[in-house]
Amino acid sequence: MRLFLFFSFLCFGFGQRNNGFAQAITVPVIVSGTTKTINSIQIEGNKKTKSSVILREMSIQAGDSLRGDSLEQILKLNFQRLYNLNLFTEINFQAIHDSKDLAGLVIMVQLKEQWFILPQADVQLADRNVNVWWDEHKGDLSRINLGLYLQHKNLTGHLDKLSISTHVGYTQQLSASYFRPYIDQQQKQGIGFGLGYSRSREIAYATDNNKLQFTRHNQDFLYHYFFANAAWYYRAAYHTRHILSAVFNSYKVGDTVVQLNPDYFEQASKKLRYLEIAYRYEYNGVDNWNYPRKGLKIVGTAASRWGIEGMKYQGVATVEMGFFHRIHNRWLSSAVLRGRTTFSQEQAYFMQTAMGYKSNYVRGYEYYVVEANHFAIGRLSLKYEAVRKRVDRLPLKYLPMLPIWMYPKIFIDCGYAANNKQQSSNSLANTFLYSIGAGVDIITAYDLKLRIEFAYNHLGENGLYLHANSE
Repeated sequence: MRLFLFFSFLCFGFGQRNNGFAQAITVPVIVSGTTKTINSIQIEGNKKTKSSVILREMSIQAGDSLRGDSLEQILKLNFQRLYNLNLFTEINFQAIHDSKDLAGLVIMVQLKEQWFILPQADVQLADRNVNVWWDEHKGDLSRINLGLYLQHKNLTGHLDKLSISTHVGYTQQLSASYFRPYIDQQQKQGIGFGLGYSRSREIAYATDNNKLQFTRHNQDFLYHYFFANAAWYYRAAYHTRHILSAVFNSYKVGDTVVQLNPDYFEQASKKLRYLEIAYRYEYNGVDNWNYPRKGLKIVGTAASRWGIEGMKYQGVATVEMGFFHRIHNRWLSSAVLRGRTTFSQEQAYFMQTAMGYKSNYVRGYEYYVVEANHFAIGRLSLKYEAVRKRVDRLPLKYLPMLPIWMYPKIFIDCGYAANNKQQSSNSLANTFLYSIGAGVDIITAYDLKLRIEFAYNHLGENGLYLHANSE
């Protein structure tokens, strides 16, 4: 969790002038109905990023004919596309008449690149969220992972990312990954691979009263995990991407875990190893990839998990859909649906994680988990764009300005998880869950997000919850 960074950002900027992104677009006066041809596109300021990569993201190219009255909207669209790369601190589009051909235009793209190497002192919680750590584990500092996360966001100028992370503390971890979106001349195919290892002295071995139960061994590690993966990416169009991946996963737990829960892995095994072959489809038709205001996003996966030891075959299918709409001026709405189904139905405890993990939870139930074969979650939110500011002229080379957005909101959530092995003590399985609430989303530079939400659930419970991710 990197939550504490947000509070420093809130301490300044609200007295600054509102300097919207639309001011980065400059177009000449063109007679209505006139058609203009783009004679050339000139890119400046991309010291590292290849021009071919930038042009790949844009919807226009030299030789295109445009109606003069549509030029400004087209440049705004392309501004947003380059903004979504999260590589630049400044983006300016300028259209000018070609001095050699008055019927043509020259598109000037002026960029200022971010700092691509991002070393971070990484502080992560071992628990699922801040509330669980603070309330149920009394803010126990031994449950914090301290580490170093190093990422180069644009290693060779082709949008390729190299990431290395290491952690000590509650969980000891070391991992590395590399992703290059384009390896061919048409810039449609990419590759990625990674590997990592982690271990911990404490592990959640079962669920009781809808909460994880932990056991710990101070002299030995109860949990070991190793993975290696490789993926192939295909992006034929701007909004869509197809991914084929292969992952080898290997888990090992201590004797204590098997004694406490013989069903933790299949047949009371201390080891779980399997190969996963997966296909993932992504359609990202939203305006802002970091925090959508309008558009449609769909992500679907289908995976086959072939057990080598400690599990049966498992097929998994997941779907996530998000519809975002600007109702009027500053009023926004969003609808998000997430779901998963698995087969066969008879799976060990470890393979049944469902609601309460990562982003798969009904707001207001952050303290609980639900193990299940199938689940579905729906979220509806109504938001108001209360603050949209820019702090300019910061004395930082790679952060000359700091954007700050704040969105107060109200919301309603619902969810259901089906488990054919439900225990009487875990009453949230096979139960319709719902909640209502209000909160505020805070968005700032480098993809940093903070959600502060107050929710009331069907159990009659209420609370204030913090999250550092999107809905």
